[in-house]
Amino acid sequence: MKYVVLFVGTALVLSSSASAQEEGAVGSVEEASAATETAAPAEPAPAAEETAPPEEEKRSVYYKKTQGWLWMEGFVGPSAYDPDQFTTLDLTGVTPNAPKLNGPEYGFAVGLGLGGFWLGAFYRQANYSVYKLAKIGLDIQGIFRFIPYVHPMVRIDLFYTKTFDGDPFSGLTNTNVDGGGLTVGAGLRIPIIRWMSFAATFDWSLIGLAVRGDDTSGQSVKSGVFGQQLGATFALTFHFIGVRKN
Repeated sequence: MKYVVLFVGTALVLSSSASAQEEGAVGSVEEASAATETAAPAEPAPAAEETAPPEEEKRSVYYKKTQGWLWMEGFVGPSAYDPDQFTTLDLTGVTPNAPKLNGPEYGFAVGLGLGGFWLGAFYRQANYSVYKLAKIGLDIQGIFRFIPYVHPMVRIDLFYTKTFDGDPFSGLTNTNVDGGGLTVGAGLRIPIIRWMSFAATFDWSLIGLAVRGDDTSGQSVKSGVFGQQLGATFALTFHFIGVRKN
C-alpha cells in the first residue's frame, strides 16, 4: 500500500510539471507573435500623385505690342504739294504761281524705340513732274501701346528741305530753292510678328521755301513762300535689340 501511494504521488507531480511547461511554451509563442506584429513596419503610404506640368500656352503669330530698341523703317505713299498755298512770290510786279502737283513720296528712317515713343532720323523724297522735293530731318512718334494689336499713333517731323532737278517757279533761272518745315500726322501702327510692324498715317506739312535766282531781266531775286503738302505714309518697320520672345 505504501508503494502504491508513492507511485501515485510521483505520477501527479510529473503530470503537473508537464502541464506547466506546455503553458509556458504557449505563452512564449503568443508573446513572440505579439512582438513580431509590433515590430512589423507599417504599410508605406501611397506616393503622392505627380502633378502634370501645365501645358505651355500657345503663342499667337500676332503680337500685342511693338517692341525693340532699334527700329528701321521704309515707307512710300502718295503726296500733293502746293509750294505757294499761303503766300505768293513777287518778282518785280510779276507773281508767278507755282503749280500744285501730285506725285509719289518714299524714304526711310532709323531710330530708337523707347516703349511708346520713337525718335529717329529720316529721309523723304517726293518726285513731281517738274522737280523733286527732298526732306531730311527728325521724326518723332507717339505710339499708344496700351491698346493692343492696333496702336493709334501721332507723328511730328522737323526737317530741312530742298528742290532739285528743276524748281517750282518758271519765271526764274539759276535758282536755288531750299527751306524747312513741320509735319503733323496721325494714323495706326499694327504689330505683325515679334520683329515687324506696319504703320499707316495721314500727314500734313507746312513748308517754307527761300527762293534765290535771276529773273528774266537778269536781276538777282531773293524771296520766300509758304505752302503745304498733303500725303499718306505706308511704312514697314523692323524691330531689333531687346525684342522679347513672350
